[in-house]
Amino acid sequence: MKKQLRNFVKWMVPLSFGLVLVACSNEDEKPQEGNSNVTLKSTAQGESGSSSENGRVEVGAMSVSSFQVGTQDAEMKYVAKAEIDAGISIGNGTLLSNVSTELGASSSQQKNLSLIAEGDSKVEVIGEGETPNGNYTEVVFKLYQNTNAGSNSEMQDKSLLIMGEANGKPVELWMEAEKELRATSESAQGYEVDGDTDMTIIFDMEQMFSGVDMSAASDLDADGTIEIGPGVAENQAIYSQVESNISSSVKFVKQ
Repeated sequence: MKKQLRNFVKWMVPLSFGLVLVACSNEDEKPQEGNSNVTLKSTAQGESGSSSENGRVEVGAMSVSSFQVGTQDAEMKYVAKAEIDAGISIGNGTLLSNVSTELGASSSQQKNLSLIAEGDSKVEVIGEGETPNGNYTEVVFKLYQNTNAGSNSEMQDKSLLIMGEANGKPVELWMEAEKELRATSESAQGYEVDGDTDMTIIFDMEQMFSGVDMSAASDLDADGTIEIGPGVAENQAIYSQVESNISSSVKFVKQ
C-alpha cells in the first residue's frame, strides 16, 4: 500500500506542476486589462468585378501580375474606450497613438510585402500584438525603400514595384521615395477594438491608376519593357499621376 502511495505521489507531483505551468502560460497569453490582441494586415484589390483568371489583376489598360511594397513606422490612431463609453463623439475625442504599444512596435518594423503575386491578391501581416481598446480611425505609415536588398532582388532600392503588361509589352513601375501615407477608416465612427480584432490596409489599384493613360506608355530604349519610374523621362507623366494617386489609394477596414 505504501509503495502504491509513493508511486501515486511520484506521478502526481510533476503532473500538478505541469498543469500549473500550462495555466500560467494561458494567463500570460491574455492581454492586459484594457487591451486587446490586434493583427494589422495589408492586401491589394483591382477593379470591381475583375478577376485574376489569367494570372493578372486588371487595372484599366494594364494587367498587374505582381505588386510589392515596403512599409515602416505604421502607427494607429484611436479614441480611448473610456471616452467612447462616456458619450464623447469621435470628432470631439482625444486622438491617441498606439506607437508605444506591442502592436505599435511590431507594425513600425521595416517590411517588404508581396500583395499581388502571379496575378493573385495576397494578404500580408504588417504587425500584431496588444493595443488599447477604443475606436480606431486611421493608420499612418511610411513607404520603405529597400536599400538592404541584394543585387538580385527586384526590390533593391525601391519602395514600391508593380509589374504587369500593357500595350502587349511587359511593364515595370516603381517608386523609391519613402512617402508618408494615411489610411482612414471607411466608417465615420472608426472601428471598435474590444477583443481580438483583425484590421487591414487595402491598396486600391483602380484608384492608384485613376486618370492614367497607359496607352501613352512607351518603350523608348526598345529593350522590350515599358519602364515607369523616377528619372524615366518618356513616361514621367504616368509616373507623376500614380505617385499623386497613391495617397488616396489606401484605405483602412476591419474584418
